[in-house]
Amino acid sequence: MEALSSVLKILVMLAIGLFCRKTKLLSRTGTGEIKKFITSIVLPVAIFNALATADYNMSMVMIFAIMLVVLFISFGIGFLAGPILPEPYKRYLPFVTSVYEGGMMAYPLYMSLFGEDKLANIAIFDIATMLFCFSIFISVLQSAESGKKITFSNMANCALHNPVFIAAMLGIFCGLTGIIKMLVASDAGIVYTSVKDIITTVLNPLILVVVGYDFEFDGKRILFAAKAIAVRVLTQGILLMPLLLFISYQYPGNALMYGAAILYMSAPPSFGIQSYIENEEPNKFISTVNSLYMIVTLLVYAIIAVTLAQ
Repeated sequence: MEALSSVLKILVMLAIGLFCRKTKLLSRTGTGEIKKFITSIVLPVAIFNALATADYNMSMVMIFAIMLVVLFISFGIGFLAGPILPEPYKRYLPFVTSVYEGGMMAYPLYMSLFGEDKLANIAIFDIATMLFCFSIFISVLQSAESGKKITFSNMANCALHNPVFIAAMLGIFCGLTGIIKMLVASDAGIVYTSVKDIITTVLNPLILVVVGYDFEFDGKRILFAAKAIAVRVLTQGILLMPLLLFISYQYPGNALMYGAAILYMSAPPSFGIQSYIENEEPNKFISTVNSLYMIVTLLVYAIIAVTLAQ
């Protein structure tokens, strides 16, 4: 029953989002503003708190290093596998095989299983993705779209103007120095926790409604999307193995870390890809891939929920 409850509440919020689109209760502009609110305020606060109150050790550094290697390998596989798709889709395969939608998909699902106070366990996987995504990944994507050369200044500018990236870096700094832990332990800790809670409480439902709203796919592109998804599933499945092996060595029997790794690497590609693609046809292809991949993620989530309930 507990597993069913975990899965059902996710499906209900996704269904509400889909209902809002079908009935035009929310507009595309409206959901865009909600996303902006989530990624500019709510998600940065949640990530900052998770990383600022986390315990740092060499194992976390190793996870960060492993994830960077995983990201570079999966990105490269996307270029090698490009010929399985025709133009104009094949140039976008590297952006489908690599990076993960942590904030809008993996985070809320993980929080629903383990709670917000355990968010640091999955956020640590996302740090490498944020560094990679807001530097190399997006710069290469922008270069592919505009034909402009990749420069370090463009990569740095992209990262330093992203609230989630800034929150993660500040969170790590505060976590290493222990500033927020001292604040929480003081008399002012009640005020800090109350403010943080009232901001982040809306995170899960808002994200899931928006994700449900965006769930759609075009039948004309399903075959091409299915090929891209097959490459991503195979790539991520293989790359997940050494990560799980490391976790089994460093965190034996730790369901929180196993769940974080599996759920995170089962997340769809970044939803933000579409905001950098100007042409309509590739945009619809990416949208179809993301929508179909949500099913893969939800299936993995359901399996984890059932396993935990046993």
